[in-house]
Amino acid sequence: MSAGTRGPGITSAGPYFPSRTASRSLAAVAISCLLSACAGDRDHRELDAAPATGQVRDGAAEDVDQLDSGLRLAANWDPFEDPERLPVSYEWSLGRSPGATDVMPWTTVSGFRRGDVGARALPQGVRLFTNVRARDLAGNWSQVGSSDGVVIGTPIDTPAATTAAAAASADPAPAPTAPAVPGPTTTIEQHGITWTFARPVECGQFANGDWWVLGPVEIVAITPPSRGENGRIGNGSMLNPDPTSLRQGYDNKMFGDDAAARFDPAANVAFEVTREHPLQLAAGTSLVSTISVAAPGAMPQLETAAVLTCVASAPPANAFRPPYCGTDKTCRWTTDRLDLGRLANLQPVHGAPSLGDLTERFARPWLDHLPGWTGRFAYPRANMPGYGRELADLVGQAALALQLEAAPADKLPLVIAMVQLGIDCHGIVQNGGRFIADGGSGSGRKFPLLLAATLLQDETLRQTLRRYPHAFAEDVQTFVVRETAPGVVNGGHGGYRAEDLGLAEWGQRHADDPSLDQKSWDADPYRRCCTANAWLGYVLATRIMGLRAHWANDALFDYVDRHVQTEPAGSWTRSWSPFAERMWDRYRAAH
Repeated sequence: MSAGTRGPGITSAGPYFPSRTASRSLAAVAISCLLSACAGDRDHRELDAAPATGQVRDGAAEDVDQLDSGLRLAANWDPFEDPERLPVSYEWSLGRSPGATDVMPWTTVSGFRRGDVGARALPQGVRLFTNVRARDLAGNWSQVGSSDGVVIGTPIDTPAATTAAAAASADPAPAPTAPAVPGPTTTIEQHGITWTFARPVECGQFANGDWWVLGPVEIVAITPPSRGENGRIGNGSMLNPDPTSLRQGYDNKMFGDDAAARFDPAANVAFEVTREHPLQLAAGTSLVSTISVAAPGAMPQLETAAVLTCVASAPPANAFRPPYCGTDKTCRWTTDRLDLGRLANLQPVHGAPSLGDLTERFARPWLDHLPGWTGRFAYPRANMPGYGRELADLVGQAALALQLEAAPADKLPLVIAMVQLGIDCHGIVQNGGRFIADGGSGSGRKFPLLLAATLLQDETLRQTLRRYPHAFAEDVQTFVVRETAPGVVNGGHGGYRAEDLGLAEWGQRHADDPSLDQKSWDADPYRRCCTANAWLGYVLATRIMGLRAHWANDALFDYVDRHVQTEPAGSWTRSWSPFAERMWDRYRAAH
């Protein structure tokens, strides 16, 4: 049934899984074949093909050929399409020639299609090449794609080469702080989106860098604009998005065949905003603005998103942004309440990601309010990974990185970014939303909320964790096999018997639909490909921080133990992240 026939919202009849039945069959068959090595069968041989190579560019957007030595070297790339249309993960490197790794070794960025690194520590004046490769679910690697190269600073064959060399050897510049606003302003820009006001407004930035404006205000332009051209409306904006609604106002080509039914023109408050037709923004409002991907029907359909919060009074300089969902814009959380002493200081393992790189990957808001697996269409590709497994894996890597030996000041930027994500997850759940369990979708959102509640020592956030036990996919999917009636095990679902009682288990939507439970380890491909292999990072971090009781679902922890013991060591089905697996193998026994 399409979204148009069911209508918007999550009804009392249970969670809605839009258009999942038809689309599940191909994905499930493909993943099942990959896991069972059926690629040798002539009819399924194409399911084992490696991803195609995408175009690689130097720079954050358009390709650049030269870069100031004081900036960060960024790169971005087009999708490395998997023939089976299944998710891929990326690694990137830097070298003095295409494909080389002599400047930076292969570094994982999960599902992200961008990377960046401080330019001052890189060779100056010589051409450097960005190299990218992609891995599919079967472990097949694409051919390496390389950029056309970028020079940092002045090329070495110019008289100013000594200046570039001096810059390379200089001490690193201090981390940039949030820019100060010199009094009232008429424009605010973030992530390529510009809001223009009818008159100068008082504004500032929250702890994570997102902007606030003192309201009410009139917005006379949002750039890039949202207009109707050849039947296409994109670059939309929404106010206080409702996480119970399946409809959106960002782009009228989002969701493929369901695009028309799930686009709400009235929800797009950016459409044709001009000085003659301004947008009135009241205090107590979050404006979520987006930039669309040019191709209609793409997944994701959005390039980036930014949040502007209109407040009634100026918040403290160290305040976190209130959630973008809902109408409560009280600035009740501040960085001075963070208890970083709750984080461990363990010795790192090989391949630990840098705190700076992780912070960059959480720097932009995760647009996560559209329920169900089709919410992936709205995941801005510059803001967040495009699939639940990659989302969960990234959260797990960050959760573990915060437990490694480092000064509190070095951990603080990543803490702020993850706590802000937790606050946004709180807002989604508090306003009726859920991170619905459906295959690999919905995972990874509970740990940021648990981290925020713990470090901020906040009872409101703790109550959200306690009051909504089935708001998070991991808790819906994990359970303990029990006798549900005399002689009946697990309601008669899944093929369980009396000898299975007490077993920690996984079901695709167990709490919502136990009829989908299957005892066989290989029966449901999502068990191995896209769930527990991405959970173990933050499950281990929760153990290290002593927060298992606060998570309040022992089945999750016991099942992840079982999963790690069952899957072969070193395999991607055991752990999607090699770093998380090394951390597990070193520290699980002590926690």
